[in-house]
Amino acid sequence: MGAVRITSGALRGRKVETPAGEATRPLLTRLRKSLADILRPRLRGARVLDLFAGSGAVALELLSNGADEVVAVEQAPEAAALVARNVQCLGVAGRVRVIGADALEACRELGARGERFDVVLIMPPYWKGLQQQALDAVVRAGLVAPGGVVVVQRHRDEPGAVPPRGLGLVRSRTYGRTAFDFYEPAPGEG
Repeated sequence: MGAVRITSGALRGRKVETPAGEATRPLLTRLRKSLADILRPRLRGARVLDLFAGSGAVALELLSNGADEVVAVEQAPEAAALVARNVQCLGVAGRVRVIGADALEACRELGARGERFDVVLIMPPYWKGLQQQALDAVVRAGLVAPGGVVVVQRHRDEPGAVPPRGLGLVRSRTYGRTAFDFYEPAPGEG
């Protein structure tokens, strides 16, 4: 078991435990800070969906920076339990819902309930083609709120996901081996 610290916002300096082993790769501190800095203007009052949540550190960083609510989806039971423990330790249980399920199935269920999110994080394991599958599932389920953004993390050498109908790639940022692609609804769509 490792740990990272939240880098900015109301929870700055607080510790988030991370899973042991190679199955989950916590996002480096500087990358979490960069992502929070980019998204900060959108975070006040935002609902965040974190698919492939791992330890929940990225979503908790966004919560620390102004997001109102987080739904964290993590398939691995041990990691989902760790997210729940982190949420309890940080005292934000009323603002975070942890779903222990497959990300693609969770997208269908959330969409069927009519849930919409201002920020959607897709940060799956590299080299498995999950970025495209998850982006397609998010759009099919109608999970992106009008004016929302979807952030897809990939290895810089992996091809970026092709934007599904109604979504456009608006920016890409690369930090070392990690790339973030930002997709937004096309004008008039959400």
